Amino acid sequence: MINIIYRTAIIYAILLLTMKILGKRQLGELEISELITTILISEIASIPIADAKASLLQAIVPLAVIVSLEILTSYLCSRFPKVKNLLSPSPSTLIKNGVINQKELKRNRISAEELLSELRLKNISDPSQVEYAILEQNGLLSVIPKVQYQQPVLDDLKIKGEERGLLHIIISQGTWNEYNLRLLNKKRSHYEKYLENRRLSLNEIYLLTTDDTDKITVIIKDSD
Repeated sequence: MINIIYRTAIIYAILLLTMKILGKRQLGELEISELITTILISEIASIPIADAKASLLQAIVPLAVIVSLEILTSYLCSRFPKVKNLLSPSPSTLIKNGVINQKELKRNRISAEELLSELRLKNISDPSQVEYAILEQNGLLSVIPKVQYQQPVLDDLKIKGEERGLLHIIISQGTWNEYNLRLLNKKRSHYEKYLENRRLSLNEIYLLTTDDTDKITVIIKDSD
């Protein structure tokens, strides 16, 4: 039992390191090479966990090879578009100027029901409202509505808005977010003074956020 726990912990740590190396793209929509890598990693990692007689090297070596191949493939795809086009399917235009391209739907094995479902998820009920609907290389559907069906922006309404940028978490459940402090080039003392003026302690804070205009919002922890 102890041996299984030990081996599982080692494989778990190796997988954490592997996903760290592969980067954030693995967490989102997967390219073909990334999908293959993910499947192989899960299969190989299970070998020394399920089989107590298997050596840890039987997982570590193949994992290292797969990660190296994935990094090499990603590099080649980023440097050479022809390689990416060779390994990944090309984007497909499913709707153009409100007209469904039935040949492209058939080629990509997408039914009309699936297409309409994807449009509804983007708050579009009628394909005639779409200027372009493109099936991207990662399998996601990009939809550009016709001008008359697009939501108006402040510029269309001749209204001047204020840029507030992103909302940054400074304190989460009583813990400082050092990354965002560095990003905003702020010191803790700036927010400590804010809390002091409002007679709030760090342990009372559930969430403290600020935007790029330094507008601070505080959410207090619920009492037990």
